[in-house]
Amino acid sequence: MTPTLLPSRLSFPGARPQTLRRVLAAALLPLALAACNGGGDDDDERDDDPPAVVVPPPAEETPPAEETPPRNTAYLETKAGDVVQVRIEELRPTQAAIGYDQIYYKLGRWQGDFDRPTWAADPVLQLDYLNRTVGKKFDDYCEDMGGTERAQEFQSIAEARAARLDQPDSFACKDAPGTHAENLKTVVVGWDGNLYLTDGHHTFSSLREIFDGGPKLPVWVKVDANYSGLSSAAAFWQRMVDERRTWLRDGQNQPITVDQLPARLGLASDQEAGGMQEDRYRSLVYFTRDIAYSNGSLPEFAEFLWGDWLRREAAAGQLPALDQYLTAAPAATAQILAPSTLGKDLSPAGSDDSYAAAVRDASLKMGALADGDIVYDDRDAASLGRIALVPDAAGGSPTKKARDTLEELPRHDVKADNTPRGAGKLWFAVNYRRCGKPAAGTCWGW
Repeated sequence: MTPTLLPSRLSFPGARPQTLRRVLAAALLPLALAACNGGGDDDDERDDDPPAVVVPPPAEETPPAEETPPRNTAYLETKAGDVVQVRIEELRPTQAAIGYDQIYYKLGRWQGDFDRPTWAADPVLQLDYLNRTVGKKFDDYCEDMGGTERAQEFQSIAEARAARLDQPDSFACKDAPGTHAENLKTVVVGWDGNLYLTDGHHTFSSLREIFDGGPKLPVWVKVDANYSGLSSAAAFWQRMVDERRTWLRDGQNQPITVDQLPARLGLASDQEAGGMQEDRYRSLVYFTRDIAYSNGSLPEFAEFLWGDWLRREAAAGQLPALDQYLTAAPAATAQILAPSTLGKDLSPAGSDDSYAAAVRDASLKMGALADGDIVYDDRDAASLGRIALVPDAAGGSPTKKARDTLEELPRHDVKADNTPRGAGKLWFAVNYRRCGKPAAGTCWGW
């Protein structure tokens, strides 16, 4: 059977099959040669061929170099032991929190009321009161600046009114600032040349908050180390951590990074960015000073180590937590300041839930430790200044002084004969937190 041939799409009428095949071959040959670059070798390309277009690879973007903050050159050449005058705003914190009640004690005491009616009729008593309050500000400033104390007490009310921290000619220290370097707060020169405060956060925060202080107030500090030769912030902060020159915990005693440290000293405020958090246990430890521990020659951040230990004791049920006591509003001032004492045999007496009771109970726990008992890491009680509280201790002993200090904490500033006296730290702190600056007609009570 002869197969049926499909008709070609290219048809030439009247042509024979052989002739048709030759025509098709001739027609397809140029197309085949074109597909093979004209049938020539690569070296025989025609001169009139268009040049090949070369597309360059995409350029790799170079990431911008990490910006290095400009260095503060003012203190690069200082060395350990040098005493330098600076402004408070130049000091960088190495801890996140402070005890606000310690600051409030200072602010309450340093601002005596010049118009207080209690002794308005007796200028001698009024001046006595002002030397105990306003005068204390200048005594503290002179001591902390390495100049011991004021050259002399105020001789008149007018002199007390005229004295201002930000006017150095208005008062005088017994010795020039910086004379007694052992009294100065300490700094470390950082990798960026800035001054990082390792002791004195409460002192300089108080001076920053007081009306005649502020961020530009001149102060004196002692250089403890110069780490400006370190190559990076990471290396600097690792050195600070290794040498225990920073306390990386927030106000709730939770770990933080160095990036979370505050940018400035002073209380946190809605009116100014930055500022330091409140650590209530740090305040508690401050008020146990001279009751449960002595403040001389302690390692840096010692009060925070005690605060950490007290928190752990509370968590373990060995001590009531601080929020079990009445330390602030809405409790009434009388409840907060209710006396709490220790008998000669160290038995607790007085209020069991006032601020003074919290101090008493914490002090008993701290004082019951043995010298070698560990408080934090490898720091033992002896190295942190513990005072051993001994029952039936004689007059003049550390225990008797501790009991007296506890009893004085909440007392007011008027004796039974209506003359002035030094009030307790808690009395100043609690009233300042509630009432602000001492003034007639406020909740200070006059």
